[in-house]
Amino acid sequence: MNGEKGGDRSAKRRARPTTTLVVLVVSIAALMLTLGIPASASAHATTTSAGANWRSHTIIVKPNGYNDTTDIQAAFNTCTSHNWMCTIQLVKGTYYTDQIYANGFAGSFVGAGQGPTIIQALPNMSAPAAMYNTENIPFWAGAPTTATGSNPWPDLFTFVNGTFGIFGMTMTEPYATPIASPGWYNNPNVAPGVESTSLYAVVLVTGTEAYATIDQVTVIGAAGDLTSPVGVPSTFNLADGIVFEGMLLPSVWTSMWGDQIPLSGTFSVTSSASDYSISAIWAQNLLSATVTVCYNSINSDLASGFWDISNTQFMFCGNRVTNALYAAGFGGLQSVNKFDLLPSTVYVLDNYFAVNWGANGVWFEDLGPYLYGVAATLSAFVSGNTVVTDTSCDCYLNDTPVIGFVGLVSFAATGNTLLGGGVGVGVIGGPGSISGNVIRGALEGVGLGCPAGPGCALYPEVAASDVHVIGNLIENSGQYGIAVVNGSSDNIVSWNVVKNSGLFDLYWDGSGTGNVWSHNYCKTSSPPGLC
Repeated sequence: MNGEKGGDRSAKRRARPTTTLVVLVVSIAALMLTLGIPASASAHATTTSAGANWRSHTIIVKPNGYNDTTDIQAAFNTCTSHNWMCTIQLVKGTYYTDQIYANGFAGSFVGAGQGPTIIQALPNMSAPAAMYNTENIPFWAGAPTTATGSNPWPDLFTFVNGTFGIFGMTMTEPYATPIASPGWYNNPNVAPGVESTSLYAVVLVTGTEAYATIDQVTVIGAAGDLTSPVGVPSTFNLADGIVFEGMLLPSVWTSMWGDQIPLSGTFSVTSSASDYSISAIWAQNLLSATVTVCYNSINSDLASGFWDISNTQFMFCGNRVTNALYAAGFGGLQSVNKFDLLPSTVYVLDNYFAVNWGANGVWFEDLGPYLYGVAATLSAFVSGNTVVTDTSCDCYLNDTPVIGFVGLVSFAATGNTLLGGGVGVGVIGGPGSISGNVIRGALEGVGLGCPAGPGCALYPEVAASDVHVIGNLIENSGQYGIAVVNGSSDNIVSWNVVKNSGLFDLYWDGSGTGNVWSHNYCKTSSPPGLC
């Protein structure tokens, strides 16, 4: 269904840092003298009391009004070089910075709140090294460095491994072309071989193993040189806002995406906000991970979601997503660059989605069984969501699902309210259940099997099987309330209330076998007798 929207995103692990068990009580001056910490007007280090059983420090960084890169980078360098558990505290004010890099950071990066503490990217941030930035060698083939190092990645903050939290601040990129020309290659949002001056991410967590908590953080982008699909009136200067992604390549590699080392760990984004990026929150190439994205406000992006997660649970709950353009309010793809994935499950619960320009509300697709002949690995549970579709673009088709499942191991869509759109719930594959949903004003309420349309041309098989459609209220569909087409078999359609459909409340194209229609309340059907 929206498989053609995937494109090729660049896909991109770690060990927990250890701390030395030392009881230490020294003055700030003695600490600076002994360990060589630079004393400056804007960065101040303090130690904890003698009762602490590890070296735990607070480093206060104050804004200088023009370029705070050195002070913020020095704070991270101090913590990571001494294996300290640190709190890096930003006070109220605006900080201006180039790329910041931390390897194995343990502790907290804390501001005075969203709004009171603002980190603003400087213009013309450093570009990646030329030797790691060609059409055939990506910037992630070389380890990331600081802005003044040998290979700064196009991220505002790059964290490799670590156990840390980021709390209480706003991060913003106001410039259309953040990275200095010539930019960086292998951006899937522009033509292959074309360099981009956008930011890849505002916050990127990568490596082999990391534990990251992000709470009360706002990310704000702007228009830029990342173009939207044809007809969508938006451009972006951020490919992504917050990203958890296994990007590092082994010393010997042949595929810049397929050979990337996966990232393991626990990741969360809560009570945060994002405005204007291709993907506000993104996860990719994860192994044995847990991801929680809940109670956030996301506005004006193409799709938050994931690619290629293995033995991973992803929870997306209680979020408010508005002005989702073209792709999905939240979506995921399996077997894009990796084909040895282990079973994973995604839960989408109690979110509000407002979508337009042809976007799905929620959309999951496992490419393995249909395009590559490998077993499906993704299961999905979607419940309690509200999706409102703005159809004024006249670009919603009867193969554009508000909630879509393609090729999954299993799925359930229960208790959702869907207003407008192409197909309320669209399915290729199975088994699964669609129950207790309220669907109003779609072209089709529920579609089993893909009808004729541009998205369906991607699939050699277009049938749905072993799907139970039970107890839904479907009203005012433009064409069909429930449609079973293109060889879909062994499905059960029962106890639904379907009314006021434009053509037929219930429709079966005559293909497929073993479908059961019973106890539905409706008035019109093709063939007759399904009601």
